[in-house]
Amino acid sequence: MFSKVKQMSQNTQSTKRTISEVSTEAPQAKKPKAQTGPHMPYEFDENDGDNVTIVMDKSHDGELLPQGKIKGEETSKYAAQWNTPCLTLKFGDTKVGGDTGKFGKDETNYKYNLKTVVGLPDKVAKYLPNEEGRQVAFEKWRNDVAVKLLTKAFETKGCMEKETKKATKLATKNGTTGLSEFIKAANLSFEKTCEDPDGDEHAMFCAARRGQYKNENGELVDNRMVFWRRTVDGYVKADVKYVASGSVVKYQVSFRIYKMPGNYGVSCDLGKNVILVKEESSSNFKSGAPELPYMDF
Repeated sequence: MFSKVKQMSQNTQSTKRTISEVSTEAPQAKKPKAQTGPHMPYEFDENDGDNVTIVMDKSHDGELLPQGKIKGEETSKYAAQWNTPCLTLKFGDTKVGGDTGKFGKDETNYKYNLKTVVGLPDKVAKYLPNEEGRQVAFEKWRNDVAVKLLTKAFETKGCMEKETKKATKLATKNGTTGLSEFIKAANLSFEKTCEDPDGDEHAMFCAARRGQYKNENGELVDNRMVFWRRTVDGYVKADVKYVASGSVVKYQVSFRIYKMPGNYGVSCDLGKNVILVKEESSSNFKSGAPELPYMDF
């Protein structure tokens, strides 16, 4: 028995490694750490949705226009951005180059777009049982913000005077108020409609982001969003070619009042960060176009 123990001890000694031998081994690859995550501090429904202050400021063209600011941060030089609830992507221009090639857009004026609708897949709704209710609240909130912007524009001297005078004149003719006519004539470009497979129309929320900006050297830089995935340990940046229809996303938006010849209204700008809550495979997308042969009459 003792001879066996001695033999085992000798075998153990022969398999021991010196410190120098251990130190020369290649270190094991470490699991990538989750990053802090996107800077998205403001939910649209914080403080029961009472989180928007309208201030007057000059646009890039020097025109006096109202702007939406985070309540309590009215003097911030940064654009105010609020988080949407989790929404389902209906259409999107998310690949590099955005909507280049569509509607006359090219590499000089393209945009990135997200067009989303209410409703969630069962898998997501299971984890976020109150989110569809928040989607409905978001519809009301964004329209309330638009009304606040338009009201401030109408009531501020020197702001959109041509449009306000036209609305006041129309109100006299219709027996209404100038403010109601001014709001009625405004275009809420963030509100569109889309059809489901049964032909029923549904509201669709639209936000756009300019495709490029100039850096400090005057060079054009692509302005594509940063995509994120939630992991067990936190957030990691996601390198995606594009986001497929049916995916669930959460993102940032800001409001902008605009005016053009014969047209004015409120639009929503798409912020920097987009969280991919649930990604839909592009293979699940089925075209609705019927199959017909080409007929050369």
